[in-house]
Amino acid sequence: MLTLRAHHLLCIQGYKGHGYSKDFTKNMDKIVYALKNDPSIQVKIITKTDIICSCCPHNIGGKSCEHRYKVDYLDKKVLDLFQIEKNKVYYYKDLLNIIHKKITYESFKNICSICQWFHYGYCKKGLTQPSQF
Repeated sequence: MLTLRAHHLLCIQGYKGHGYSKDFTKNMDKIVYALKNDPSIQVKIITKTDIICSCCPHNIGGKSCEHRYKVDYLDKKVLDLFQIEKNKVYYYKDLLNIIHKKITYESFKNICSICQWFHYGYCKKGLTQPSQF
């Protein structure tokens, strides 16, 4: 089972092998590879630091983020839009289906436009492709 911040569900969809640092990218590569190769993995959704945060240079002692208010906002928006519950375990493929059924460009923009990665367009492309599941 993987434990992920709610908003990281969207980040994973647009991930293209770029990140904050070499360690971050290596960690993210492993996580994305695991999820894409086994969509039946169980994922617990949380609103605090997770396995992706563990290698982020903005991580403060494994317990918080330098951008805490921004990531808390992103998590809340994702939980609300997709009507998923914090601390609940889902199958990754079910989360993908929920995302692809409910996401629109406007809702994506509303959630993610404050993110530094937004202007690259990776996430937009990843989120607008139909789900394979």
